[in-house]
Amino acid sequence: MKIIAGTALTTLAVLFSGAIAFAAPTYLSCEFAGSQVFNFALDESKGTFGVYVPASGSERSAEGTFANGKASLNEGSVAWEIDLAKNTIIRDKRMVGEKDNGTCKSITAAESGFEE
Repeated sequence: MKIIAGTALTTLAVLFSGAIAFAAPTYLSCEFAGSQVFNFALDESKGTFGVYVPASGSERSAEGTFANGKASLNEGSVAWEIDLAKNTIIRDKRMVGEKDNGTCKSITAAESGFEE
């Protein structure tokens, strides 16, 4: 009985901690070859996917898709897919038919460059 109760408690703790983790936005800085950097604000609870370009100060946000540990955004000419478990990103430059990959790291809201 103690083993079952302990397993149930562990399962609840994992489920509860996952719910808390998704409640707050996740901020990432992702770098592509050539030192091109993009920052992202991912808010699964609101369904939003924000993109900030530090080099230009450009900021935009749109409705994103969150499923299976990935966040994605289709902006028409460019689509983004971030694998949150692997900290990797794929940028699909649809207008020119090219895809490239990058790596991501967690950053704070203050470091992200997004206006609050």
